[in-house]
Amino acid sequence: MKNISISQNFKRSAQKAILSIIFFVVTYIVLVVLAIGFTIACGYGGIMLIALKPSLLTLMLGLGAISIGLLILFFMVKFIFAKNTTDRSNLLEIKREEEPKLFAFVEDIVNETGTDFPKKIYISSEVNASVFYDSSFWSMFLPVKKNLHLGVGLMNTVTVDEFKGIVAHEFGHFSQRSMKVGSYVYNVNYILHNMLYDNASYDAIIGKWANLSGYFSLAAVVGVKIISGIQWVLKQVYEVVNLNYLALSREMEFHADEVAANVAGSQALATSLVRMDLAAHAYNNTLNFYSTLIKENKKPDNIFPQMGFILSYWGNEFKLPVANGLPQPTLTSKTRFNKSKLSFDDQWSSHPSDKDRIKKLDELNIPVKAANTSIATVLFADAEKTEQRVTSRLFAEVPYTAATTAHAITEFKPDFLNKIQKNAFDKKYNNYFDDQSLSAVNFDDLPEISATEKELFSQQAVDSIYYSIGLKNDIATLNQIVNKEFKVNSFDYDEQRYKASDASELIRNAEAKLEEVTLQIEQHNKQVFAYYYQVAKKANQSVTYLEKYSKYADFEKAIEKEIEILTALYNSTSFTRHTCSFEIIRANMQKVHQCEESFKASLRRLLENEAQTKTLDEETKEIFTKYVTSELVYFSNETYNEEALGLLFDSMSLYNNALNDILFMYKKEFLDFQASLTESKVVTTDEKQILN
Repeated sequence: MKNISISQNFKRSAQKAILSIIFFVVTYIVLVVLAIGFTIACGYGGIMLIALKPSLLTLMLGLGAISIGLLILFFMVKFIFAKNTTDRSNLLEIKREEEPKLFAFVEDIVNETGTDFPKKIYISSEVNASVFYDSSFWSMFLPVKKNLHLGVGLMNTVTVDEFKGIVAHEFGHFSQRSMKVGSYVYNVNYILHNMLYDNASYDAIIGKWANLSGYFSLAAVVGVKIISGIQWVLKQVYEVVNLNYLALSREMEFHADEVAANVAGSQALATSLVRMDLAAHAYNNTLNFYSTLIKENKKPDNIFPQMGFILSYWGNEFKLPVANGLPQPTLTSKTRFNKSKLSFDDQWSSHPSDKDRIKKLDELNIPVKAANTSIATVLFADAEKTEQRVTSRLFAEVPYTAATTAHAITEFKPDFLNKIQKNAFDKKYNNYFDDQSLSAVNFDDLPEISATEKELFSQQAVDSIYYSIGLKNDIATLNQIVNKEFKVNSFDYDEQRYKASDASELIRNAEAKLEEVTLQIEQHNKQVFAYYYQVAKKANQSVTYLEKYSKYADFEKAIEKEIEILTALYNSTSFTRHTCSFEIIRANMQKVHQCEESFKASLRRLLENEAQTKTLDEETKEIFTKYVTSELVYFSNETYNEEALGLLFDSMSLYNNALNDILFMYKKEFLDFQASLTESKVVTTDEKQILN
């Protein structure tokens, strides 16, 4: 592979990163010199105190003084002994003799990128690939053999060409000497993070030392105060180093992409990038589905056919083209429901956006050398056997209560589709109602309607819903900029560059647009309801139609009061998350008992309502029943009753979920009935003629 030139942006980022390292080293040396001087002073002072008047008191005070200096000095060097070990519990190591084809594939990429062959190769179920190693302070100076992690979930959702690009990208981070600066910045960043945030074991040492004696406890308090001051200084340094590290990381991603493009071609890496979100969505959907079957002690022998089915299902739902047996998303399809016009140069992100990465890959326009569009699992000697091994590892720690039974793909398909159907609205709505409440409607004052059902749910109508959501989100973010809750110097809005000071004007413009589009949606919703109300009247179903709408509308209003009850109870219990005196706890418990009277009444009404309780699973019903039938004491004998509090908080959380589920049930019942009105009738002429 040719030696890839380093971009000017990379050089600038590398220079800033090197300067930030120098800034850290100088600051650290100054702090260490001060710490050594302070330790010597503490040691001298402690010894002189003991020598001046030998006694138990001076001995303890002297040792305490000496310990202050030693604790501070140890804090300054503790990162030398720290080690960052990658969790391998979910990984399976594979050997060359087991997977000769896969090892040969990796070896070819290693040779092309000019890196070393991995120390070990692991596989997991994930939609991911990475190069990792156990790092420590000494990694900056000693060569470290890297390990390669390959996710079978990834390999099931990319072609061999795409997989080659992904693996080459991972090796691209280590392929050229110019990348070494990234390793140094990473380790400096790691050192600072260790000193600022990885202090659990150090705090435990101080705690044990302080517990030996009251004198040592006083010394520990003084030491901690001084260390807090040191950490304040290091936080300022960390912000500079971390910011430069992230900026360099983004440039390194572009560099690794160019390495991958030279190995596998630009297009292969670009297509895999835009499919990753959909693949991850399919993987998580599969895991979520099987989490619901834990109580039934069911699990798959091989999870990947199920994942593949979901991937195809969502590809079909999003109307994506298919190539090589895989859906082909685009950047446009990825953002179908995201109509935000705001974008930022995210200085706190270690990766550039997919849009920027694909733009760079398109500019490179490097063709693939020898196309292989087979699914990447062909690289396994026995793909099904390997997938079963990985699946077994994935479900090994799941707490099943009895012997499990296999849940095959033939069972999965109807079960999954049935679950989707239960939680989705009729497809004819084209996602129009997915993210909006049903409007308040006066059915006696609806407009005349001549549009067809299909026209009512055009893509333009759906886009207006998500455009309004995008505007609301943008206004909220712009308000954060105005209030300085979100600190940024500049940003893009509708592909135009603005300063932070322009946010107020943009808010006014966005609010005007939101008001306009909201009015348009309200008018359109009236047309929708007018259309179906006319159909309902012609089918003698208008009474049922209005009843089902009223159930939704009435419950939506009732929820407001229920949320007030929940919020009051939640606020009354907030003191349990803080340290309080016994008197305050007892006084606050009186307020809790007052607030929960209304809450228990709400739960009793729910349990007595057969139509609403069908949304609850048996476990939730049991928790609600136990809570409302128990006289719970949350605090007695100066101690919290954790079991009683747990039951209270579980009931509050589950009730909040139940309210949303019941509202969705009424919404779905109404919309399903509405959709059925046009399914049962026979259309022999144009819909406009029937409705007029």
